Amino acid sequence: MGAFFVLCSAIILSFPMFSHSPKTTLILLENNSSHNAVVVSTNEGNLTVDKPYSYTTLQSADKAPSPIQEGNREEIEQKYAQQLTSLPTAPVSMLFHFEPGTADLTESSKNQVEELIQIIASRAPASIDIIGHSDREGEAQQNYLLALERAKSVETYLLSRQVKLEKSTITSYGESDPIVPTEDGVSEPQNRRVEVIVR
Repeated sequence: MGAFFVLCSAIILSFPMFSHSPKTTLILLENNSSHNAVVVSTNEGNLTVDKPYSYTTLQSADKAPSPIQEGNREEIEQKYAQQLTSLPTAPVSMLFHFEPGTADLTESSKNQVEELIQIIASRAPASIDIIGHSDREGEAQQNYLLALERAKSVETYLLSRQVKLEKSTITSYGESDPIVPTEDGVSEPQNRRVEVIVR
């Protein structure tokens, strides 16, 4: 039995002994994130597996993926225990929130920084993505720059604490990826954030 893994927390398993033709089953695992989905494509169609422990089966590039089925978490973890233990450690995502119109962390987010530093240290050499976001108060271009400034402020703070960031990226999504969708011009605390993903 061969096994293949992808970083979006999906596990792909092949079971050639069950069929005369190669067969691959893709199972989406839980990654504790709202961003968890895999698009499966063949020459005959595609589908999106977006619920944890749901799965589809592929037989060849000339056949459409099978309809998505929902799996049982306990059964999957028991059946594929050996493969699951060999998976890389799942990424950790933390959110830090900011005061309106600034790159200043809220008091509650300041208290999370030590936890982030410990997580990074435990995964050294860690790959770190720092992604800035804004709400929709103000102009879109201004919000892009503000979100970038927020991401850079987190990076600067980590560097000031001697955190090694050799494998890090800084990105701004501006107001384009809100947690809470709002109308233009609305201030929303949950959208004024930086997401730090540690791998």
